[in-house]
Amino acid sequence: MSYEAPEGLVDEDEFRHAGREGSDKVLFGDTLWMSVVDPEAGIHGVNHFHLSNKGYARFEALYVIDGVVQLYGNKVPLSLEPDNGPWTDGRMTYEVIEPWEHIRISLDWEKYAFELDFKGRFAPYNYDNSLPSGDPMKLFDEFYGGHYEQAMSCTGDFEIREGPAKGETRKIDCWSHRDHTWTSRFSVPQNWKVDEAHFAAHFWPSIQLPDRHINVFALYYQNEQDPKERSVGGFVSDKNGSRPLLNAKGEIYPNDGTSSVREANSFRYEFTMPDGEVIHVKSTKHHGTIKLWLRAENDLENRMDCYEAFCDFEVEETGETGTGTAEYSVMPVWPQWLA
Repeated sequence: MSYEAPEGLVDEDEFRHAGREGSDKVLFGDTLWMSVVDPEAGIHGVNHFHLSNKGYARFEALYVIDGVVQLYGNKVPLSLEPDNGPWTDGRMTYEVIEPWEHIRISLDWEKYAFELDFKGRFAPYNYDNSLPSGDPMKLFDEFYGGHYEQAMSCTGDFEIREGPAKGETRKIDCWSHRDHTWTSRFSVPQNWKVDEAHFAAHFWPSIQLPDRHINVFALYYQNEQDPKERSVGGFVSDKNGSRPLLNAKGEIYPNDGTSSVREANSFRYEFTMPDGEVIHVKSTKHHGTIKLWLRAENDLENRMDCYEAFCDFEVEETGETGTGTAEYSVMPVWPQWLA
């Protein structure tokens, strides 16, 4: 099946964007996020790219291989002018093969290497079409540009070059999820001093099921507020297209106000579907967690503690089972300084 740009977007939105007026004064750029969740292969990860307006880009391949975290990250010069890629640091590459249809990501590194093809599984979704008031991210950013997501499939070869499985090449064949956002990041300075605390902030699960795909952004501490007053957005995709959800609530465990929430391994969600049906999805197995590399222009200052937990999921009402990612953030950042 072929897919087209979602309502409100065009094919050019698959590539780099120029900033809005005034965004040259802040850190603005395109962020590309693509997951790999393959329990059969024992490989779970996130590929993450930030193509900035400050003359550099960050490339990340953040994986859990047979339960062991292995992280690749690099920062390289990047032209100031928006372009159509491919974007590469010499080892890792992101290429749009066909808009809305096919993305290819590759890495050639000393610990592991891969070439992965991501193809559209269901129609892409423009988060600005979320209910009740569009993309909640724009509430936090005056230079918000746009944001879409899409259920994908992922196939390819993954070569393990170090560790107990050194020399193995494993076939990847799994469901995936992608996010492309263009906006400013971390334009408000942090406090002079950050005091230790551990407060669960946002949740953003990607729940991959045999016949549908669910994704949402919302805030834990707004669970009980009226949906019309919440920062919430998201969608469900299936063979009939992608449609906005009406509401979502999230639970995270452990969550006792201590640092244990940063190592959460159990998640549960309540989704109000487009037709008003309410379903509950719980994680049934935790395969590991990575933390995104999130910085402003100062590489030594941590700007956001955002975690990606790889899980098996089950829909409680129907028994449907699948896989996916349970993203969550904890505030404030801890520690603030990473040197």
